[in-house]
Amino acid sequence: SYVRRNDRVEDIRQIEQQGAANPVLRELSGEGFGDVEVAARYQLNSGARGWPIFVANARVKPPTGTGPYDVAFDEAGVAQELSTGSGFWGAEAGVTMLYPSDPAVIFGGLSYLSNFGRDINKRAGDIDVLHVEPGDAISASLGFGLALNPRFSFSLGYAHNYIFETSTDLRTVRGPSTQTASGFHVGAMQMGWSFRLTDKLTLSNNFEFGVTSEAPDLRVVFRAPYRF
Repeated sequence: SYVRRNDRVEDIRQIEQQGAANPVLRELSGEGFGDVEVAARYQLNSGARGWPIFVANARVKPPTGTGPYDVAFDEAGVAQELSTGSGFWGAEAGVTMLYPSDPAVIFGGLSYLSNFGRDINKRAGDIDVLHVEPGDAISASLGFGLALNPRFSFSLGYAHNYIFETSTDLRTVRGPSTQTASGFHVGAMQMGWSFRLTDKLTLSNNFEFGVTSEAPDLRVVFRAPYRF
């Protein structure tokens, strides 16, 4: 996938150095290829006798995008651009529930993502980042999809993620230390549509609107899955 990001952050370093009365805002951006994902799904039951359909999901995510430690840093250790990928290997397992209620389908999901730490060995300002253990994540979602005709449908839903604490091994002028970042919540309202162009090609467009402080304000995804 191709990723383009824009963000506005407060430069605390400039506030401290200049004694600024108001926050110093910096605009950051990043674009490029993101992390490639390989996924598999398996339907566990038929959904007979009024039961929902349950689907098992598995996903592997290699760090093919530009990670947060792959970007350039200035002399104070402040990143000069945004990453397009996580920078770490990840593996996810979960289950999705589908309950048909013509013309709608109610869906829900629960999954667990395990991120694998790695050695960074990169200098950011006057700090050496040695090793990072990114936090795992647990995710839940709920919503519905509504078919307006045999080719066009739209969906509404909510997704919530909890990312566990991240541990970072550092080396500073005072010696080695370990920094632990607290876990946080990422919640987003979701809206999307899907249009089947042919029997094999479908176009889809999804929007996510962040509702927690750690979530992006807006995320837009375009997909064109092709069935061979």
